[in-house]
Amino acid sequence: MQGKVLGARGEPVPNVMISDGQTITRTGFDGTFSLTPTGPFVFLTRPAGFTAAPWFVPATATDVTFTLVPGETADSGVYRFVHVSDLHVSVDNGTKFYPPGAEIGSQDALSLFLRGLPERAAEVQSVIATGDLTDLGSDAEFDALRRAVDTSTLPVHVLPGNHDHMAGGDEVGFVVSRNNYAINTGEPSGYERNLGPRWFSFDLPGLHVVALDWHTHELGLDDAAQDAWLRADLEEIGPTTPWILLSHDQPWTSILDGLPSDPVATFSGHRHTSRVVRIGRTIHVNTPTPLFAGLDYSPPSYRIVRWDGEQLGLETRAIARTGLERATFAMPAAIHRGTAGGNAAEGGAGGGDASEGDASEGDAVVRWRHQLSGAGHRAPVRVEGDRVIAGVKREDLPSGAVEVLSLRDGSQLWQAELRASTKGTPVTHHGHVIAVEVSGDVVSLDAETGTERWRVPSPDPLRLFAWADPVVADGILIVGDLSHVRALDADTGELRWERTDLCAYQTLVSHSNPLVLGDTLILANFPAPIGIAGLDLHTGEVTWQLGGNLTDLIGSLWPIGTPLYDQASDTLCVPTPSGLSAIDARDGAGRWQLTTELPFSPATPASVPDGIAAVFAGTDVVLLDRVDGSIRWRTPMESAAELAMASYTRTPQVLFAGPVPVPAEDGSDGSVRLLVSGLDGHIYALDAASGKRLAEVNVGAPVAAPVAVTDELIIAIAVDGVVTAIERNALL
Repeated sequence: MQGKVLGARGEPVPNVMISDGQTITRTGFDGTFSLTPTGPFVFLTRPAGFTAAPWFVPATATDVTFTLVPGETADSGVYRFVHVSDLHVSVDNGTKFYPPGAEIGSQDALSLFLRGLPERAAEVQSVIATGDLTDLGSDAEFDALRRAVDTSTLPVHVLPGNHDHMAGGDEVGFVVSRNNYAINTGEPSGYERNLGPRWFSFDLPGLHVVALDWHTHELGLDDAAQDAWLRADLEEIGPTTPWILLSHDQPWTSILDGLPSDPVATFSGHRHTSRVVRIGRTIHVNTPTPLFAGLDYSPPSYRIVRWDGEQLGLETRAIARTGLERATFAMPAAIHRGTAGGNAAEGGAGGGDASEGDASEGDAVVRWRHQLSGAGHRAPVRVEGDRVIAGVKREDLPSGAVEVLSLRDGSQLWQAELRASTKGTPVTHHGHVIAVEVSGDVVSLDAETGTERWRVPSPDPLRLFAWADPVVADGILIVGDLSHVRALDADTGELRWERTDLCAYQTLVSHSNPLVLGDTLILANFPAPIGIAGLDLHTGEVTWQLGGNLTDLIGSLWPIGTPLYDQASDTLCVPTPSGLSAIDARDGAGRWQLTTELPFSPATPASVPDGIAAVFAGTDVVLLDRVDGSIRWRTPMESAAELAMASYTRTPQVLFAGPVPVPAEDGSDGSVRLLVSGLDGHIYALDAASGKRLAEVNVGAPVAAPVAVTDELIIAIAVDGVVTAIERNALL
């Protein structure tokens, strides 16, 4: 192939990198190049400040002209782009893989997001989407994707994900890859036919950008070719040029080991999850989708990435009304540090009408408030004696914290900085506060001072996405899930046993906390060939296991939340993508199943004297018969919220956290109240026997975590990281 690169006025442009995806050459002083292609395309590395028309051609072309057109430039030395992932543009709402009620990507939803970016983020100059652009990889979906992208006023850079290689989904199969990933098979010809090269590079001001096809690399279809090209590309730019890597899933050692230089950062998606960690000199950024809620129950969101030529900065924003864009990702501007008293309605998130006994207007029902040094989410605080323990997540930095507060007035007793966010509730043991960082590191802190006592490094910080709470039983600390579970000595951190062979590695985070019943450890996972299993607590030996096959994600037992153990019926009630499944706690035999209107609700139900209480469809609280799962009563909240958190939805829900049963203040008759957190900012109290709404308190921001209850206080952590201590008698 002979060709040339010209500027907008027809002048030759020298020293531009040209590649066929295998070898790399550069244009001469006259702007010409010569290449014998071995790959399907020939493309140029677009220089900083330029786009190209075209930027790639088929390898069969003979006389080629690439024309550079002035494009993206740095504003005052700073360049900003939006990172998104997993758009899942569908022409039929993805009915093949999702339960009724799911809301995934579409041409209209993507176009609306892209057209709104100049208003949402006026400072950004381009968009990068790291794969799963379509849901099933059909030509019709690629056409819908192109039509949506064409409405964008910003340049949009795309690369493939595993769903983009499903070729319409009719022949898709599931395999365990060469690196033990459970993943679908792939046929990349559809992506190439519709969008072009699957790996390539381009330059932003002061920053080289490399995009790979993670899925085919993982399947072993072209890993050698991609590796060879990547190394050649990096050798061309030299070891001192800063660069970032774009990959659909978090790149592993199979991609990163042995490179000529380390990337400043990697950007990925796939897991529909938000995680930022630093490993060595590289920040690894995993971003959810802007079109529906994530599998980590983050709201639809995106990241603004800032590069100033030396440092990279992140700002994560939700698709939400003004004032809530940063609520689940960073602490708000208004800081509360152990603030005593005050009206709980201040700064309210809005919501429904006050019910009987409403305490949300005018009454001083709040004893204190405290703003954590980061955001909150689904993990409740833990109360131990006179202390309140909270984990802190920070989505814009590779850091997190554990904070310990005074139960009396909310003042901070100590704060321990961590190397990454902690998204589970820390556990206590013999003077230790133990937290798990999202990279899988386990950290023990002195309960009095916060000083680090011991740290057990993650066995795989690149691939472990650790969200589950640590659990201590009989001196054994359990961390992890079915794909990688460790039993540590809770006093020393010494490894007791470890299992990595129970199922193939999962690329989706597990939100099911370990559950211990006597000497049995119950672990649940989504998705996995094993859905739920019982292990011997002391040895890790499997005593029973249940699950479906990888082709039946909805019909099988796929736990997405922590099971409830109901002692009255000796039953495990397991949240699944389509509802609840009740199984025998001893052998896993099925009892009953309930399908709900809201898919992917991870809330753990609660056991009360008259049945099983659960949040239902994101709007109602229900009481289920513990024998057959039939509904005994159903109470709607009749309120409005602003955040969508249930996976594969973009319609906001009011209820998300599971109910907390508490004996009534005058509980001599055995009466029980249910405390239910609301994404409308309210904490509701219901009578567990009848479902009658008794009282509510507005804490001022959405609450996605269950409350903690003491003799005098009810303690809620809102998504903005504000911890509020409510007088118990205001609700009970």
